[in-house]
Amino acid sequence: MKKNISKNKVQRMRNLVTGDYTSKTSVQSGYKKASDSSKKEGDVWEERGKSWTIKNGIKQTITKLDIAREYARIPTHCPKCDAKMNKQQHKFMYRRFKHCLFCQTNAEQDMRDAGTYEAWKDQQISINFEKWLYKSKEEFKDWLKTRKAKKQITESGDIEDWSGGKSDEVLIEEFDIYIQQEREKLTNTLSNKED
Repeated sequence: MKKNISKNKVQRMRNLVTGDYTSKTSVQSGYKKASDSSKKEGDVWEERGKSWTIKNGIKQTITKLDIAREYARIPTHCPKCDAKMNKQQHKFMYRRFKHCLFCQTNAEQDMRDAGTYEAWKDQQISINFEKWLYKSKEEFKDWLKTRKAKKQITESGDIEDWSGGKSDEVLIEEFDIYIQQEREKLTNTLSNKED
């Protein structure tokens, strides 16, 4: 059974390719939709409680997730060298440095040749440590909040009293000591490389 593509769809595609986004593809009698032809490509307006825009000739809603969607989008080819980015390593490098693994390897080699690689690597290690530190502190704060609920309900519905153990002040002090030890390890690691 053959499926035909209607003339209206073919004409709509022709209009999109030529950039004539507002032209009609069929003649309709009877009902005429009230349209605002003043809207152009890239305009943003509010209608029925939603934000709308025209992108590539198509009316689209603007959502809260557009920024996240744009961040998560990975191109099929590297924007710098046009190499295919179909491997996981390329995708990881794109999320981090906005180019493929080959470009990152070349950039690191250029830094080695210029003698700036060690400073760049130490800076990346410090940035990673600060991110880890922030995440660890947030997780510890969340854990302390849940710890204050001294009664736990089991799967069978029994209420168990889990009070006791170390106080919050002692736990915070031990956590601060642990963080200080990790910071000293990082400092020692970075300073020992220079020797």
